[in-house]
Amino acid sequence: MVVNRARRAAATVAGAAALMLALSSCSLLEGPTPVTPERPPVEVPAEPATFVPGGTSEENLPFFGQVLREYAAGEQPVQGQPIVDALVAGGFDRQTMQVSFDASKTGLAADSIYVAVRTGESCLIGQVSAEDRDATAEVVGAIGPDKNVCLIGQTRPIDW
Repeated sequence: MVVNRARRAAATVAGAAALMLALSSCSLLEGPTPVTPERPPVEVPAEPATFVPGGTSEENLPFFGQVLREYAAGEQPVQGQPIVDALVAGGFDRQTMQVSFDASKTGLAADSIYVAVRTGESCLIGQVSAEDRDATAEVVGAIGPDKNVCLIGQTRPIDW
């Protein structure tokens, strides 16, 4: 009986080890490539991006992302109004923007601020994280029956 328990325990351990090995080898074959000392992150172009007046979202994505990264690298708090103001100073139209709230309904500071600029039926969507001050940007299609909404849900009025 003791021998049977030992065999079952050994079989369970061997099975678990085989499963872990199989799963770990799958993760090496699939998914994003991690950044390692041998594989550094993609370098940001040395030339600054420029705003393209009347341009598409795709044309203005590099500049939009640059404005958000520069803001995130600064000292101002991660809040909607100064982020919108930075984009307006860069040339984007305030009337085509949406921005998330600075705090939750319970008064907690937002973990990040989302901002969007609509250009026709597409949107520049950006996120600035309050904790690590990281900024990301992408182009997505506008939504809604009139294709004029970028951020889903209630957003902060841009009335300043």
